[in-house]
Amino acid sequence: MNRLFSFVFTFACLAIWSINSERAYVHDKLVRLEPFTDEHIHYLQALEETTSLDFWTEIMAPNRSVDVRIRANEYDQYVSQFKQYSLPYEIIVNDIQEVIDNEEKELAQDRLMRQIQSRWLGEAEPRIVGTYATYKQMETYLDEKAAADPTHIKVIDIGKTYEGRSIKVISIKMNPASTRNIWIDCGIHAREWITPATCIWSIEEFINEYNNRDPIIRQILDKWTVYVAPSLNPDGYEYSQTSGNRLWRKNRFPTNALCNGVDLNRNYPWKWNTGGASTSACSETYCGRSAGSEIETQNVVKFLESLKGTWDMYMSFHAYGQWWFTPYGYTTGLPKDYQKQLATAQAGANALTAVRGTKYAVGSISGLLYIASGSTCDWAYDSLGIKHSYTIELPPTQQQSNIGFVLPVSEAPAVCRETYVGMKEFLNKVHEDTAQ
Repeated sequence: MNRLFSFVFTFACLAIWSINSERAYVHDKLVRLEPFTDEHIHYLQALEETTSLDFWTEIMAPNRSVDVRIRANEYDQYVSQFKQYSLPYEIIVNDIQEVIDNEEKELAQDRLMRQIQSRWLGEAEPRIVGTYATYKQMETYLDEKAAADPTHIKVIDIGKTYEGRSIKVISIKMNPASTRNIWIDCGIHAREWITPATCIWSIEEFINEYNNRDPIIRQILDKWTVYVAPSLNPDGYEYSQTSGNRLWRKNRFPTNALCNGVDLNRNYPWKWNTGGASTSACSETYCGRSAGSEIETQNVVKFLESLKGTWDMYMSFHAYGQWWFTPYGYTTGLPKDYQKQLATAQAGANALTAVRGTKYAVGSISGLLYIASGSTCDWAYDSLGIKHSYTIELPPTQQQSNIGFVLPVSEAPAVCRETYVGMKEFLNKVHEDTAQ
């Protein structure tokens, strides 16, 4: 009987996978480049700004490796250029589609098992905490949380996307007298599936631990209304899940006849397009037609500005690299609150590391990585005046680029769990700082 169930289960998973999968990355390669001169760096920066090459890691400085996905039909062309520039390279992943196929099979198995478990328990919907849910499932989850406790929990539609989806935000207000707020968002880059999963996990834990009278969470939620947006880019996220374009990053605005999408994290109306962004519509870091041009950006800006002066913390989750970033990205200068930001972030990173040894580098965006303008982190700090504004890049590290954005679903619960532990201690420190 067990063997029969195993056979049927496996067959069903493979059937689901074969129906859903479209294989857009067959023989695409992940190539590691080893620039060792300034000329190499300038050449790669020009490629990033003017071509559709997909850089998985950042172009920082000589002697710092750079990983880039190259389409199968363009591989020979770029290899020829690398040789002309005497730029060392090696193939890290020979066929990226195989990595994506493996993830899709595992995800199909996980979804089927969750469906079976929900039927067994008499639940209407499968549980999505700790997995890569669809955006519709996330909306249903938020609505269920609000329905279970309408006094304290609400779902807010802050506006539509280009394709007409609602950008949903959950508010958790346990103390009706609370006047201060914190904000957490995920999924601004579509392919970073681990980030919406992290937001959903955090929502679940905030509510459960408050109801179970955890003293730290009680203190946090009695002070603040917590706003969590599991996906700031629903169009791109759904496209990455359903179209076969697993590595889609941007939104879905039709920028020109050849390329679609704007990098929403280069589109925010502060120091827009002053470095680390591209004006080429085909670039993965395309900053858009103008500052704040995208409807998704406008919705977030409008909502947060409507509560300007009440925010004590802004956090945006990304992947990947294991970085805990403070402002600034647009300049190598440091904000006046940098030392406090650094100490608070380090406390969170240390708590996260204590869970299972995952280590994060902590510091400013430009100091640790590169110049990047038009980001949410800088906008929140300078335009909204939120002292504690941060960006976290979740696992894996940039050295583990054989998986990169395609983090196996089996690893999602552990990443979500440790991240929540780090956030809990981090928010505890923010609470202490804002109480002074």
